Amino acid sequence: MKYLIFSDLHGSSAGLQRLKEAVAKENPDVLLCLGDILFGAYDDDPHAVSSYFHDCGKAILGVRGNCDHRYDETMLGFALPEEQILYAFGHRLWLRHAPFWGEFRGGDIVMYGHTHTKYLAESQGVITLNPGSIGKPRDGSASYAILEESAIRLMNAEDGTLIECMLL
Repeated sequence: MKYLIFSDLHGSSAGLQRLKEAVAKENPDVLLCLGDILFGAYDDDPHAVSSYFHDCGKAILGVRGNCDHRYDETMLGFALPEEQILYAFGHRLWLRHAPFWGEFRGGDIVMYGHTHTKYLAESQGVITLNPGSIGKPRDGSASYAILEESAIRLMNAEDGTLIECMLL
């Protein structure tokens, strides 16, 4: 099982193109979207984004961002709860749009977006991941992350190069 994690697309046409290229390159089983999907970019095209999600043939799980609305679920075709907890590879995955704090335990992987800046770190057995923004980066390059059984890879969405890798 392979997960492609992205955030803050904001309906960007350029971001959508980067996402399509990442999906073609990585061939993930599941897309995990950490919010702010359809609106907010200078080049937003929400209809192209929703069409892609309907036609991409991938399982998609998401959470609602501060720029997302309940009616976006209808357009996208998948639910946007405030947060989700999933289990993969013996880890509990916490997904949310904005940074959050809680009672995390060793082995948890906490994922959030919102800041448009990429981050991957481990502290006391808890891994924190922000894949950055694929549509409107604030830290120099668009990015996404890949989660597989053995590692989390933070990837540059503009040139496909590895930014950082953390073994699990």
